[in-house]
Amino acid sequence: MKRIILSVQSTSLRRRIRRILTADGCDWDVTECGSAEVSRSFTSADVVITQSNALGVLNRVGIPVIVLVDGDRDDFWGSTHYPHVAGVLDRDDPHDEIVTAVREVGRGRGWISPELVSMMLSAATPHSEVDVTELTCRENEVMNLVAQGHSNSEVADRLCIELSTVKFHVSNILRKLGCRDRVQLAAMLHAQSCRKAGCSCGDTGRPAVIGTNEAPF
Repeated sequence: MKRIILSVQSTSLRRRIRRILTADGCDWDVTECGSAEVSRSFTSADVVITQSNALGVLNRVGIPVIVLVDGDRDDFWGSTHYPHVAGVLDRDDPHDEIVTAVREVGRGRGWISPELVSMMLSAATPHSEVDVTELTCRENEVMNLVAQGHSNSEVADRLCIELSTVKFHVSNILRKLGCRDRVQLAAMLHAQSCRKAGCSCGDTGRPAVIGTNEAPF
């Protein structure tokens, strides 16, 4: 049974999400806490759901995170490097999307709410090319595999390198490309691919399952 931590300041929002995640068919151990209570004792959690103001603490703890944002006004859009962010949800997303997001992140994938896809792609500097010239050949190989949705373990197996080496490369890639997390990295590469193909990749109306939630550290 996967352990889910709800680290949300708003009591009403926290309880609403708990009700969603403990409904019939959801086999999860759900624990509530205020964001100020986040600590290293939560390293046994599989997924943490929180708001952007708690990301700094959770980044140090090193748990896969789903961020609840408050539309386009949320501070998350101006935030910096958060490698453990695996999913982005709007706090008003419907029940089924919240459940699906937790399931996907729990499986090692990334998730972006369909209502936020355009905003995420916009935050991924859609009008400029991703500059990969600073990446080493190995970092390019790792980047492409990560963008295809491979986990750190799968990347290590494919490239015949240590898992710790993959994590080191992913951290360097995020830093060099100015991405706050793997979700944004995948969004940037997806946006660039769409531009080169001459297609539209904005609001698709469909959920976006991107990459994996494995952190580089």
